Amino acid sequence: MKRAGLSGFDLVAVVLAVGLVAAVAFITIGVLYDAIASEGPGLSDNATQVLTASFGGIIGVLGSYIGFRVSAQQSDQTAANLGGRASGPSTAAPAGTSSPPEPADDA
Repeated sequence: MKRAGLSGFDLVAVVLAVGLVAAVAFITIGVLYDAIASEGPGLSDNATQVLTASFGGIIGVLGSYIGFRVSAQQSDQTAANLGGRASGPSTAAPAGTSSPPEPADDA
């Protein structure tokens, strides 16, 4: 069963994102509980680094997903503008000529 507009890549990205968010939520709860329950001054340097790294990881994954989607959308739009030909060698005639160039002989 395929939903409209949701590819397999999108589904996997959403599942991984939900898993990362859940993992960071548990890490944050654990670090904050340790900071509140400890007799020390609060968040240690190590706890701050763990939180920074985990949130930075989520931002990196989100950024790569958004970049992929934008790139794919631009590729689709370019293909539509070119009449279905997204890439490949140009068959247009060079400037000043009236016909496309002849293929080179490999003799």
